[in-house]
Amino acid sequence: MSSHVTHTETPGNPVLFGRVTRLDRGWSTVRLDSSEVVRVRNLGVEVAVGDRVTVTADYERIDSVHERRSALTRRSSFEGARGTRQIVASNIDTVFVVHAVNADVNQRRLERELVLAFDSGATPVVVLTKTDTVTPEHAQSVASSLAEVALDVDIVLVSSRTGDGLDSIRAHAPEGDTVAFIGASGVGKSTLVNALVGHEVQRTGEVREDDQRGRHTTVAAELIALPGGAWLLDTPGLRAVTLWTSGVGIERAFRDVFDIAENCRFRDCKHMDEPDCAVLDAIANGTLPEIRLSSLRRLVAEELAVEEEQVERERAQDRRGVRRKPTR
Repeated sequence: MSSHVTHTETPGNPVLFGRVTRLDRGWSTVRLDSSEVVRVRNLGVEVAVGDRVTVTADYERIDSVHERRSALTRRSSFEGARGTRQIVASNIDTVFVVHAVNADVNQRRLERELVLAFDSGATPVVVLTKTDTVTPEHAQSVASSLAEVALDVDIVLVSSRTGDGLDSIRAHAPEGDTVAFIGASGVGKSTLVNALVGHEVQRTGEVREDDQRGRHTTVAAELIALPGGAWLLDTPGLRAVTLWTSGVGIERAFRDVFDIAENCRFRDCKHMDEPDCAVLDAIANGTLPEIRLSSLRRLVAEELAVEEEQVERERAQDRRGVRRKPTR
């Protein structure tokens, strides 16, 4: 992996390279290239699980974070952190977007998750869990419904309890790759992680008898070794799927809308009331669901709001800087 940072090892000052496997409020667990595992401070640097880092020679703190080849990033949900980002996972190859087949189908949440996954630079795969709790027909119906918005994205059906579908998950996690799991609390991510690893590495909440949903108890993102040589990055349940500024995520997640828009008369068509709007025509003749355009507009507006938050945050920092500037 490429890096913006170069270091030269000198006698008495060894260079310690490694990868962050867990974060806990100001502390990073790092697996060094020597296979030694250390716990160090991460002061003054933005660190994410999955990062390649350099640790100071005294094993006290992270000295630098190397360039990320991919990063799953969302708008920070912490109070007082408007206009800042949260990197959920870095240096990942595949993002498994997890939904449960015994829950209500949520195409709108999946659209958001796919934007995040595409923007990360990794390949998204939709995983439908808990197939043992519903009929095969119901599971296929859920898969078909989500496939309407997961365009050209693989969908895997799995039961962590029976083992059905686990081989399909493993096929997307070859030796040397890093895979991340994202999804709402209670969709069965922790149970799936345990099934893939082969033993309990994540506690799972008890299952409620009325709806067969477990409480997600993962409290920190963690990088876990998988049998076969891949790495699995489990994350806490994402209650709020908030977007960061998009690169190509929206265009890829809404490829159907953008492909149709290529046939609009005007290149800057807003799909409102312009003449010869191919998108509006597709909605009128039933080849494009109107909700897709509405959802696209909502996500674009959300990202524009994030950009405005960033600008305002930078202005506020500049104002504070002016106030701190000494007078002469």
